[in-house]
Amino acid sequence: MLDSRRVSAGKFYVNHARSIAREVLEVKKDAIIFITYHLDTGASAGNPSECMKQHFTNWAEREATLTEMTRLRNKIQTL
Repeated sequence: MLDSRRVSAGKFYVNHARSIAREVLEVKKDAIIFITYHLDTGASAGNPSECMKQHFTNWAEREATLTEMTRLRNKIQTL
């Protein structure tokens, strides 16, 4: 579980079991706004979503590495 104080806008967070990454767009007092991407393809799973910080930090296994973020951004740009 992540520390909610360490979640930052502009970063990606990963859940490998679901093959999903979420890019945080905005961090509010008690909520996170994010876009979900498939790790394999970089395809977006839809429009931005919002959830409670606690739910997000329980969902995320960890912050994406620099290599993962670069690879995902490259996939997103080529779509």
